[in-house]
Amino acid sequence: MGRLVEEVKLWNTPIIGSYHIWKFTQGYCDGHPHGDAPIGLLHFVAMAILTSKDLLKPISNQRDDLQSYVRSFENTKDSDILLSIQQRIRDKSQYTLAAIDTAISKGLVMWDMESGKLYPCKLIKRTGRGRALKNTIKREGEKAEILGKWFSKHDLLSIESYLKVVF
Repeated sequence: MGRLVEEVKLWNTPIIGSYHIWKFTQGYCDGHPHGDAPIGLLHFVAMAILTSKDLLKPISNQRDDLQSYVRSFENTKDSDILLSIQQRIRDKSQYTLAAIDTAISKGLVMWDMESGKLYPCKLIKRTGRGRALKNTIKREGEKAEILGKWFSKHDLLSIESYLKVVF
């Protein structure tokens, strides 16, 4: 399947995006020194990254942090891919909103209206037979969790600076 077709398939499925949002939020809370939750704005940046195969590929546990992730694009001379995040945030904003809405309605996250933060919910119900996620979706969820941990180590301005995005 072509890369564009695969991306469109992912892009048109907000339930997969809601899973990514949940995993990103879990990773952020687990990685944050005080267990704090991410503000909703960071989910738009995360979804811009998580819905692109080129931006998703360098995310792994073998990298230490967000700076290492950014350097991976500079080392391979693919910095134009990194610079595409700003436009991807705009392009994926409706998808991200739909994914956040789905995640809230399905009980994956809770939105604190006063702080603008999304908190992950603990799942106690196991998936039934034949309803388990595909391995590719699980791997992408693991990457979302890693990205959340990386984001949790920085404030909003640092993330903005590293990824060259403007809020």
